[in-house]
Amino acid sequence: MINPQTALKPDSGGTLSRSVWFDLPVHNLADAMSFYEGLLGWSYRQMKDSPLSDYVMIDAGGKLIGGLRRVDAPIQARADAPVLYFTVEKLASKVARARELGAEIVGSRVDLGNDRGSYQWIRDREGHVIGLWAFQ
Repeated sequence: MINPQTALKPDSGGTLSRSVWFDLPVHNLADAMSFYEGLLGWSYRQMKDSPLSDYVMIDAGGKLIGGLRRVDAPIQARADAPVLYFTVEKLASKVARARELGAEIVGSRVDLGNDRGSYQWIRDREGHVIGLWAFQ
C-alpha cells in the first residue's frame, strides 16, 4: 500500500503536453498483471484507502508510470487505437518472451535507422497492441 504523503508522482520532465500517465483497461486484472510482470518486469501498487479496488498502479523500476484498470467486458481490439511503446534492452529476446507469454506478433520488426532503434508491435492477451522499442 502507498502512503499518500510519500507516494511517487508521475515525472512530467518539466515539459507540458508530454504523456505522464496511462490507464490500460483490462478484463482479467490478475492475468494482465501476470503478463506484464513476466514481459516488462512491472510490479504493482494499490492506493491506500482508495475506492478503486479494481485498479493497480504500475511500478516500473521505482517509478509509477500508469495503471491497469479492470473493466467488465472483454476488450474489443481496434486497428485505430493508440499504440503505447515500452523500451526494452534487447528487442529479439523480449519479442520471444512475449510470444511465450501468449502474445501475438503483429507485423514485422521496424528498424528506424540513424541510431533511432527498432520496434516490434505485439498484441497482448487482452487484445491491446503495444510496441516494444530497443535502441540497440
